[in-house]
Amino acid sequence: MRIPHFALYAHLFKGFALVLSGAIIGSAVYMSIHQHAYNELYIQMHKYLEENAELKDDLDSLTKTKNKQSLVSVVNVHLLPKNQNELISEDIQKEIEGDVKGELKLVIGQKAAYVRDSQPLYERLITQRTYILHEKKYVVEVKSIVLIQNELTVWITAEEKRT
Repeated sequence: MRIPHFALYAHLFKGFALVLSGAIIGSAVYMSIHQHAYNELYIQMHKYLEENAELKDDLDSLTKTKNKQSLVSVVNVHLLPKNQNELISEDIQKEIEGDVKGELKLVIGQKAAYVRDSQPLYERLITQRTYILHEKKYVVEVKSIVLIQNELTVWITAEEKRT
């Protein structure tokens, strides 16, 4: 029995190796694009979930006080950068705003006159409060508190506490 020379099939093996390496590289590129798109959708979904939770909270507070115009029904918290050199990431900003808003939930449903008279109390409640997020400590200070009709708006700054 005669065995054919390997040299006759060498070019076929080179072609097969080239096609196989192209398939591997192509699948790696496809997976990286797919993973990036999935990551973007994941981030967008969490933003929508947070916005949905905020809107549900606002709706609950508004339905609780819809017939009582002299009661505080909405609390808004805005985080301002302390200085331009140390900007805080967006997710940490949202968490700090949510924590401060959670502490001020006791204001919802109270009379606007009482809240207006006790603004220094709410300021002391928030000022110099330390929040631990992602293994970092942040100290919060109140810039201003404004009560307009039934909406309490608080502007705060946060700075990472170095130990």
